[in-house]
Amino acid sequence: MTARIPYAGPESVPAAGVVRVLGDPVLGAFRKACHEAARRTPGVTFYELTEAAARVAFHSAAMSDRRLRHRILCRSRGGLVAFAAPPPFPGSAALDFREPPLWAEVFAWYGLRVLRAGVLTAPPSSAGAEVLDASDRQALLRWRPRTLGELVFTSWNVPGPPGGPAGRPAR
Repeated sequence: MTARIPYAGPESVPAAGVVRVLGDPVLGAFRKACHEAARRTPGVTFYELTEAAARVAFHSAAMSDRRLRHRILCRSRGGLVAFAAPPPFPGSAALDFREPPLWAEVFAWYGLRVLRAGVLTAPPSSAGAEVLDASDRQALLRWRPRTLGELVFTSWNVPGPPGGPAGRPAR
């Protein structure tokens, strides 16, 4: 479960108990890109940023444009960004990837790589070395995810607390 932190500006302090990676340049770029997209694009609103914490290996942001609400995911390892539908209920780990909107180009300006829905729903074996790192290749062999999105944006391949359950949850 992640801690939700309403964004109060660049000097905001995380709530007590939130694990924060100090000096994470990808998180800073992601935050700036979210603000820049909202500032530059009429009708785009940036609601909140949830930092990666505990058993979730990616940051996420809630944004909307005139047509849709978006859940934007950003993995610090590699600066990969994906767009998904909002979760069906609070705390849900379900990810329904969608094509990035036109204003998603802002994320590339900050050095982040936006992945299309077709890439995320493809088998992980179709991904090149530029997307997968050594940790991903280990997880691919150990957990056998069905899609690249399941491999890259997961909560099951993050080490849990000592004595806690490990590995992928039962389906």
